Amino acid sequence: MTAPWPPAPPTGPVAQDPRPAVPVDVGTAFQLLCGVAALGVVNLFATLAMVAADRKTFADQLIKDVHAQDPTVEISASAAEGLLLVGLGVTALLGLALTGLYLLFVFKMRSGRNWARMLVTMIGVTMVFFAIPALFGLGAGGGVAGMVAGGAGILQAVLSVGAVILMHRSESNQYFVPGPKAQ
Repeated sequence: MTAPWPPAPPTGPVAQDPRPAVPVDVGTAFQLLCGVAALGVVNLFATLAMVAADRKTFADQLIKDVHAQDPTVEISASAAEGLLLVGLGVTALLGLALTGLYLLFVFKMRSGRNWARMLVTMIGVTMVFFAIPALFGLGAGGGVAGMVAGGAGILQAVLSVGAVILMHRSESNQYFVPGPKAQ
């Protein structure tokens, strides 16, 4: 005999999902923080493009710095540019790894971990302080890449502030309290 298709619904008591529903504010904060991570990648690559576009200046400075430390060491311009490109590659990999780690914290925050909420809050506040110079046009390089990096930094700060506010509202606070959660 074959079983009926589709299977009949269970007739006994159904086990409840032990995880509480994610509050709307926490879900929205999660989305904002994912936007912060995406803008971080945009900011990273815009900054790398800005440095790569002006690599001759950076390579010349590297040669001068090496010569100032030890006049007997000779480094060619092509070797300096090669070192700079390797440094940019390592910076890109490190930046992407840190973005992945940040996203891990964001996912842990969404699942109700208070330590992750606090850590993401501290990172968000730090982003706001780093965006202040860009807000006034200070420290940004020229060209399109500098404008993209500065704009991404400002947008990261704005999204971070919104997420921090949402993560600390009363309904969100109840979600992060340890112990059994009310549904």
